[in-house]
Amino acid sequence: MIRVALVGAGGMARQYRAVYARLPQVKFVLAVDVDDEPLLACRALGVERTSRRFADALADDIDMLDISTPNHLHEEQAVAALAAGKHVLLQKPIANSLEAADRIVAAARAARGTLGMYMFSYANPWFWAIKRLLDDGALGAIQSVRCRDAHRGGLRAPADAWRASRDKTGGGSFTQLSIHGINLTQWWLGRRIDQVMAWSDNQYCPNVGGDDVTVAIVRFDGPNARMPASATARSLYGVFDSGWASDVLTREIYGTAGWARYTEHGNALEVQLDAPHASPWLSYDTPGEVRRFLMPPPRWDDVSSPLNPHRVFVERLAAQQEPLMTAEHGRRDLAVVMAAYESARTGRAAHVSQA
Repeated sequence: MIRVALVGAGGMARQYRAVYARLPQVKFVLAVDVDDEPLLACRALGVERTSRRFADALADDIDMLDISTPNHLHEEQAVAALAAGKHVLLQKPIANSLEAADRIVAAARAARGTLGMYMFSYANPWFWAIKRLLDDGALGAIQSVRCRDAHRGGLRAPADAWRASRDKTGGGSFTQLSIHGINLTQWWLGRRIDQVMAWSDNQYCPNVGGDDVTVAIVRFDGPNARMPASATARSLYGVFDSGWASDVLTREIYGTAGWARYTEHGNALEVQLDAPHASPWLSYDTPGEVRRFLMPPPRWDDVSSPLNPHRVFVERLAAQQEPLMTAEHGRRDLAVVMAAYESARTGRAAHVSQA
């Protein structure tokens, strides 16, 4: 039984706070928030106690903290939790600056507890289906990937919201949204992004302090293991597009033997392959034809799914396994974001800072 404190029970945590009342291997001990509504909601879920003080989450009867607070609070809270011997599941991005991320990584390496990054992408079976296509070589040699992360929340953002603050978020739409695609594609490909050329601006959302549109072209490092030996020097490229004034999330990957395209609307996956392919998530038996597959979108609080990120983190803790996404992954993703902002500022390609 893992005893949990949810730190930051409002905001995005509204979508998944019920998880801790439903996971059989968890005891929901504490909810911490600065507002009454999230605390009342957690009481209705059966949490043992509530508080407005972060320090209460470091109590001896708590094993794990789920930190879902604004980005600028991540460093102080994660470092304190790790120093107290707690496990930490940390909402993305890891921090609002690369320096803060480095300090979190150092604290995680020195700690008895484990720090994992919360990334909702991994709750979606379609993204595991694409990973299997890649691992099986079904797409051939990979040429490029494209990811769009956008919604119109920036048009409605109040000026005093923390997400509207460049300092508190560490940027804007690219920090908050494109970090999902940046993380996912590096996991898919088993390669790190090492160089970025980007354009970034605020054109549509006057209440947002950071960018409301960013487009970045990236290069992935290292040889592509899925290419023939004669082609291992070929580069692999990607495009990342974020926006707070328009909609739609997409994931696309293109190879010499096929392609796959995911669209959030309808939770749809389109695939065209040169050969049949079967996996636990996908059965494709019409080579050369474009097939469209649908399934219900994953629910944030569905603990019956073996892909639920909270369930996965807790199960890996129990099995003494490393989290799917570690502090180092979080730092790596943020370094790509910061390289994009550097490129947009200087007008030149920027190298991604390596830990």
